[in-house]
Amino acid sequence: MSDLLNNIDYRAGMAGADKREILMFTLGMDARTGRDEIFGINVFRVREVMRVPVITRAPEMDSFAAGMVSFHGVQVPVIDLAKYIGIETDRIPETVIVTEYNGQTQGFLIRAVANILIVDGAAMRVPPPKLLAELGGLVTAITETEDGRRVLMLDTERVLVKAGHLDSRAPDIENALPENGRKVISSGDSLLARSQSSPAWDVMRVEASHGEVQPNVGKAVKPVQTEASISLVGTNKMEILLFSLGSSEKFGINVFKVKEVCPAGKITRTPNMPAGVDGIVLFQGHVIPVLNLASFMGMRSQQKHRTMMVTEFNNHTLGFLVQGIDRVIRVDWDKVRATEGMLSDNGARITAITELDDGSLVSILDVEQILADAFGESTIGNIAKVESERDLCIFFADDSAVARRKIAQVLDKMAVRYVQAANGNKAWDRLKNMADKAQSAGIKLRDQIQVIMTDAEMPEMDGYVLTQRIKSDRRFEGIPVVMHTSLSSDANREMARRVGVDYYVPKFDSMVLSSTLRPLLA
Repeated sequence: MSDLLNNIDYRAGMAGADKREILMFTLGMDARTGRDEIFGINVFRVREVMRVPVITRAPEMDSFAAGMVSFHGVQVPVIDLAKYIGIETDRIPETVIVTEYNGQTQGFLIRAVANILIVDGAAMRVPPPKLLAELGGLVTAITETEDGRRVLMLDTERVLVKAGHLDSRAPDIENALPENGRKVISSGDSLLARSQSSPAWDVMRVEASHGEVQPNVGKAVKPVQTEASISLVGTNKMEILLFSLGSSEKFGINVFKVKEVCPAGKITRTPNMPAGVDGIVLFQGHVIPVLNLASFMGMRSQQKHRTMMVTEFNNHTLGFLVQGIDRVIRVDWDKVRATEGMLSDNGARITAITELDDGSLVSILDVEQILADAFGESTIGNIAKVESERDLCIFFADDSAVARRKIAQVLDKMAVRYVQAANGNKAWDRLKNMADKAQSAGIKLRDQIQVIMTDAEMPEMDGYVLTQRIKSDRRFEGIPVVMHTSLSSDANREMARRVGVDYYVPKFDSMVLSSTLRPLLA
């Protein structure tokens, strides 16, 4: 079955040709109509097609939600499409289509996969009103196979929104008809375009004390909208949520990565869970994995941890079990020290340390390393080389060893040379040195470096301050700045836009990253 999705890289050549590749599938004979309809989904949304594995039901799931499956070590929700649409069939689903939308992975239970169909965009037609009524408006377009069989393009994004697995504000671009006139915004689009086409830029931060009062986690401590955190942009400051794991050591995590602090509730164990993952919980209609931080980091605790930090980064939502929450502090990035040479070379889950007023140290989690260690690193897909007659070079800065390794793998596949730095301060020192040498030699720096890419959070100097310095130095004119960060909210996009970032790419999608960089290297 995997042969259907092999050699997918050639399909990128269809861009601009107004052609669609559709994976056709069936859900079984509908007892109401007597028809066994053929449905379709854009191939570019499909990650894998597989036989139905072991599915685990979670508490309080909707009737059309089949449960959770383990997909490459990650727990993925599965929706029974026939049940959701209302097709009455006695055929048992045999196949799961694993899809990815807006950075979220989910599976669709289907009867069987038929084939892949390539059609012109002009062959996509508006479905008749009767068909829309029969299927609850879930068909966005119809087309036909060469032998005249009807193919119904399913609005899977609408299914996910209604099922609570996708943000309803996400642009509906899956099966947009050529004449609909809507503007499509992709993950790697210019921030100027995003700011002109998006609604208000909301900033979310944890509603926790800046003083000594502990947040009340007997009930959910939800984020609130405020300009306070966004006003930190360009000040080289960050806000850290302090928490404990049952020892005297203090830990911290960037407030922007925390969606909510709440009691853990009922945790359900599922098969093939990675070590340190206690199970899954239902959070605001979404099923998310819960990682026991103390257990995962090899720490022994006498008490069972029941407080959960719900985090969002790298387009993943993940619960962290902790013993307790302390408070939120605001620190200068130049007082945050990287652990390189002390811990990070040994694969530790601590990316930096900072010191409180009382002299105690706070260990700041490397959430990207934790995600990679717990669920495995995402694979780098087939990325075409950049064809150019000149020597191309990208400068990038990131304090995460995992991120630096992945970026290097992408650039190696693109056949693009690179220079890297482990934090913003080191990046600025090296960039200034390169600019000085170029100026002395009477050449333009943009002929030596085509793109500068930076993380947002980095010890000593963050990506916002680094961008400000780059944009205020005329020697860097003509060199676009790409912010590549695990902070994926609109608030962080706005912070980046304010300091002059040209392109904003959430971590980590190798195809989105390469497609953003490619035109900048032309």
